[in-house]
Amino acid sequence: MHEFMVFMTMKNNFYHLGIACVIAILFVYRIKGLVFLVTVGATIALNDASSHYILKEGIGRLRPCHVLPDLEMAFRCSNSFSFPSNHASNTFAAATLLSLCFRNTTLLAFALALIVSYSRVYLKVHYPFDVLGGALYGSLVGYLCYRYIYTRILKFIKP
Repeated sequence: MHEFMVFMTMKNNFYHLGIACVIAILFVYRIKGLVFLVTVGATIALNDASSHYILKEGIGRLRPCHVLPDLEMAFRCSNSFSFPSNHASNTFAAATLLSLCFRNTTLLAFALALIVSYSRVYLKVHYPFDVLGGALYGSLVGYLCYRYIYTRILKFIKP
């Protein structure tokens, strides 16, 4: 279980899968897929920056490893603040956007986001509330980017 959680929390483990998904989305959905990919890039960039530089820095909650000295770490501890979890926020933003754009992906998208988010608590680098806050914030950003970026680009392309 431990190795699986470490695998799920590390972004670089998903690069090859991500490239394969990009190719598949472009091949199957063509222009709609390209609009989705542009929107997901904007969504993750907006979500990650606002979550980290505004929320984390503004709230300043310390991570469990900095507060609980006897905590046995299962993973290295970051020096950034804890709330909200950017892993949870980014994965839920992407899952929300993906599920709104392609309804048949909802279960898989949110299952993956939940596993990634749980891995952060399991590895003791976040409190459960950090992950919950990140999931809620990311879902909101994903919805807003769907509503104000994705749908507007599609309307512009298909009048």
